[in-house]
Amino acid sequence: MDSCSTSEHRLGKDSPSNKLLYAKDIPSYKSWVERYYADIAKLPAISDQDMNAYLAEQSRLHAVEFNMLSALNEIYSYVSKYSEEVRQRPEGAETNPPRARRLNATPGPVINNSVSG
Repeated sequence: MDSCSTSEHRLGKDSPSNKLLYAKDIPSYKSWVERYYADIAKLPAISDQDMNAYLAEQSRLHAVEFNMLSALNEIYSYVSKYSEEVRQRPEGAETNPPRARRLNATPGPVINNSVSG
């Protein structure tokens, strides 16, 4: 797991043996992960129309194995946990992109995870 993180790792005598065993490999994996995220950042942004079309197709393909309430719960948990990061705009992004406007229009109880269920 640490090999997929971009944060620094501090190992000591009390570190778990699995971390100590693979400690020498972590820097090479870390460079792979950093390159992966850099490559993703270079990709062009997907349009809302393309994203909606893709999600509709995935929904159609997996309709029999999809639990909508479970998915909504996961989305709400994610939005609740990362709402500030989602609202922040990346460097060079437009001031108020459509996705941020839609998130800002999400009811407070949903974002604050106060919806039961």
